[in-house]
Amino acid sequence: MTMKIKNIISLLGLFLITHFVLLTSSFAQDVHFTQSNMIPLMLNPALTGNEGDQRVFLNYKNQWRGMSANGSAFNTALFSFDAALMKKKWRRGYLGTGIIAYKDVAGDLKMGTTQICLSVAGIVHLSESQTLSGGLQGGFVQKSLSTANMQWESQYDASSGTYNSNLLSNDIATAPPTSYGDFSGGLAWNYSSPQSNLGANDQLKVNVGVAAQNVNTPKQTFSTIGNDQLYSKYILHSLAEIGIVNTDMAVMPSVVFYKQGASYELNVGTLFRWTIKEKSKYTGVYKGSAFSLGAQYRLNDAIAPVALFEYSHYSIGLSYDINISGLNAATQGKGGFEISLKYVNPNPFRSAPRLRDDN
Repeated sequence: MTMKIKNIISLLGLFLITHFVLLTSSFAQDVHFTQSNMIPLMLNPALTGNEGDQRVFLNYKNQWRGMSANGSAFNTALFSFDAALMKKKWRRGYLGTGIIAYKDVAGDLKMGTTQICLSVAGIVHLSESQTLSGGLQGGFVQKSLSTANMQWESQYDASSGTYNSNLLSNDIATAPPTSYGDFSGGLAWNYSSPQSNLGANDQLKVNVGVAAQNVNTPKQTFSTIGNDQLYSKYILHSLAEIGIVNTDMAVMPSVVFYKQGASYELNVGTLFRWTIKEKSKYTGVYKGSAFSLGAQYRLNDAIAPVALFEYSHYSIGLSYDINISGLNAATQGKGGFEISLKYVNPNPFRSAPRLRDDN
């Protein structure tokens, strides 16, 4: 058995062990983007600057419209930008910097969360095929709440058994916005095997990371009474791309595990990726594109079909969460639509990171 085959088997073993450990854990519901491969800065600050020279993401999710009285959905939008610095000057590594902006509005009371954070990461080349990165993230969070749509017990008409907004509640509710600082950190390891034959499609890519968010356990409350602190959140994630030899296909299994206080969430899934090579009519240079299809499963809660199309610098991902838990009765069968857009430079189909040669 060659050293290369031994390395591949060892890496696959590590990946499968990680999946097994996570699959044997229990969890409770939490809200996150389904397409975890399209939210790197939200997932782990150590992933800042780990792909290309510049990268932009736009993400939007609309879910659980059936859970509110007036049909208000739970809407989440995210923007992130990151870049790699000092790649040409530092032989053994480089820096990653980025910014992430996040907005979430939930339900009839318009429970809103706005977050803006800066990220920085150091990426070190362990070898020609491996990198280790560590990242830090810090920023500002504001939470808001609208009291306009609050309903009180005194506004329910006993004779008809229905809610009547014309009835006085005799209750006064105020919820001024609250804000706090938020800080996170993480580590990530990345492996990308060299291709022995460009036509063989025998490449293996593996990424494993761990992150801790809300490490300062900030206070979050709309009242001066009490001390409601936000639990720290711990994240373990892994993603692999396994090329199927002598085909244009690859398998991309992934897993993300969240733990925050007493709550747990586990997302597992697989995409099947087909690479398409298109030759330019004028330059003769190959332009790459790929189409991926698969599904994500949120344990005991939802399953989501996922489609991803990549062309040159651009990618677009689509998914739809279908609730399979008891929550389906509350959502009235209305799950969550999600769309993700990505731009990365240079074209990932025509470039591959390598150590700088000083000779």
